[in-house]
Amino acid sequence: MNDTDLRTEARVFGHYLVGEAPSEILVERYRAANHEISALHGDDPVVAYARRRPWSVAMLDAAAGLTASGSLLRKKLLVMTAILETTPELVDKTEPRAVGLPQLAARLGVAGVRTALEVAGGLALTAVVKRRG
Repeated sequence: MNDTDLRTEARVFGHYLVGEAPSEILVERYRAANHEISALHGDDPVVAYARRRPWSVAMLDAAAGLTASGSLLRKKLLVMTAILETTPELVDKTEPRAVGLPQLAARLGVAGVRTALEVAGGLALTAVVKRRG
């Protein structure tokens, strides 16, 4: 995998995880981690698809979380999560927040529906992506 693809992945995955593109320093950390960690070497059709189509990451992640937790996509997202969570500038976006019970119930309901839709879409999308190679 070339550095341009890794930098694109860092931006796409960072935006997916915290809602904004990561700084160049974080992009470089992601690139370096991918070169150092042997479990991240290689590419697969799902990662390539997610890299080219950022809108698909949530669905592919949801499906992989249900059916392929050891997938390359999940491993790469975990590395980017670790990088983002250890960045002081992003503490507000990665730190848990206390909320009241009614707000928590509403959030859980919305998250449950959204997750179910993302899993359903992601399973179908993953099947198509893998079939096409």
